[in-house]
Amino acid sequence: MAAWPGGDCPDCGDFMPSNLITCQTCRAMLNSALKISVVDVPTFVPLPEIDPNELSESDTVILSATPQKARLQVLLVEPRGIYYQCRGCDNELKIPKQFMNSKVQCKHCSHGFQMDLKRDISRVSSTYVDCPYCQQRIRAPRKMANSNVQCKHCQGAMHIKFQP
Repeated sequence: MAAWPGGDCPDCGDFMPSNLITCQTCRAMLNSALKISVVDVPTFVPLPEIDPNELSESDTVILSATPQKARLQVLLVEPRGIYYQCRGCDNELKIPKQFMNSKVQCKHCSHGFQMDLKRDISRVSSTYVDCPYCQQRIRAPRKMANSNVQCKHCQGAMHIKFQP
């Protein structure tokens, strides 16, 4: 199957540059070997929310039961470390938990700095945890911290507890 070489659209006649799949004017397929297919959109199933009053220092939280599903147990998990943008070169650094509030040095530019997560939380791009069910490493964006997530390997439910 050759890529569209460029030229006039067979349907509307407008010139279209090479390597396009559809005409930018009439949306017609430019390659006769390709066919338009329909993708079924899966049904949306919202995750139950954790009531802030249910959060505690314990290892688990039981979510309220819905009529369709049984009660769901979600494990509270603390991050093993963070991914942090260096102040010197803006490269991403993987910083384990034990070094989060200490003096560190960038391996790329050798810039040394004192980590202060309360002041520089905007430099944290994501956290990483080990799934409590399958022990696989999971990288979670910072916006997913302090929320329910699901392991992409085993679909285990957990709550990432990240407090700088």
